Amino acid sequence: MMTVMAGATIAPSLPEMTKAFANNPNAEVLVKLVLTIPGLFIAITAPLSGWIIDRYGRLKFLVSMLFLYAIAGSSGLYLNTLIEIIIGRAFLGIAVGGIMTTAITLIGDYYDGEERQQFLGTQAAIMALSGTVFISGGGFLADIGWRYPFLIYLLAALAALMVILILNEPKREKLEQKQEKITIPKLAWTIYTIAFLGMVTFYVIPVQVPFLIAEISDVGNTETGLAISLAMLIGGITSFQFPKLKRRLTHYQLYGVTFLFMGIGYGLISQANSYWMVIPGLMVSGLGAGLLMPNSNLCLVTMASPEVRGRVLGFLSSFIFIGQFASPLFFQPVVNATSIKTSFLVLAIALVFFSLIALIRNRRLFIKTN
Repeated sequence: MMTVMAGATIAPSLPEMTKAFANNPNAEVLVKLVLTIPGLFIAITAPLSGWIIDRYGRLKFLVSMLFLYAIAGSSGLYLNTLIEIIIGRAFLGIAVGGIMTTAITLIGDYYDGEERQQFLGTQAAIMALSGTVFISGGGFLADIGWRYPFLIYLLAALAALMVILILNEPKREKLEQKQEKITIPKLAWTIYTIAFLGMVTFYVIPVQVPFLIAEISDVGNTETGLAISLAMLIGGITSFQFPKLKRRLTHYQLYGVTFLFMGIGYGLISQANSYWMVIPGLMVSGLGAGLLMPNSNLCLVTMASPEVRGRVLGFLSSFIFIGQFASPLFFQPVVNATSIKTSFLVLAIALVFFSLIALIRNRRLFIKTN
């Protein structure tokens, strides 16, 4: 939930934030960076977080990152310039990188086999469903004032207390002696690349859809938040079904399904002329997006030995969130050259192409993880 909150909570308030800093000629770009700058700092620091938890343990580091999350995430309540807010969001990114890497690593530590697969599906579903709650809540609070969604980040302090009271440090047997002999599996870099592309394309929903809705419809931030959260809700439902789908489909087939549904959804969005016409596209794209994270996590958690698991998953966090950071940088030039609706059409075509590549490559299975 902390991972989703990082961006989803303030997504509906982006247009209002842009208006609040209208005297800044670069306000629109900087406001989008407020949403995505955590991704850059996750990408920079998550591998270091993975090394730290492999070397020194999981829980103390996780608790410190949760408290940093609460402080940095809520900084938008009282900072007065976009640059200051962006700096606060950078520290939030450091915290998210540590939290995400440690959480997935702990799942790999605590669970094995079918139980691990089931838990990863549930975990991805909870992430998606929490996005529904936080985006909707963020939209409601944004209608009161653009600063109020930053209050939600204080929930991380409660999560830190839960970690202290409930979780136990996994047993570690002389891992330090083995670390120099263990490397990241080559196959992991393929998963990292797919996850990067998936997040570049998925993150256009919280970054670009609020501006598309504002262009074609006259609705408030609450309605915008509900629309975006619907994609999260559908993604959560799909994630709950991941264990069943994994028993029938290979990892490549699941990636093919992910990109196919996202492509169809974005194609529908590109044709929307009203608020209600955006909804079906968000629902269809959510069907695919809900499979991206559990599929990637299962591949890496299964192939990575406990000695190197933190670092393997740290790099996954890096690729996922550099994808989030890069999303507006890739997408905005297309918007400027054409229109936001045409850009969604271009992206839809690219996603269908990615889907075909994944399905064609299905003959090269992830044998080690099946």
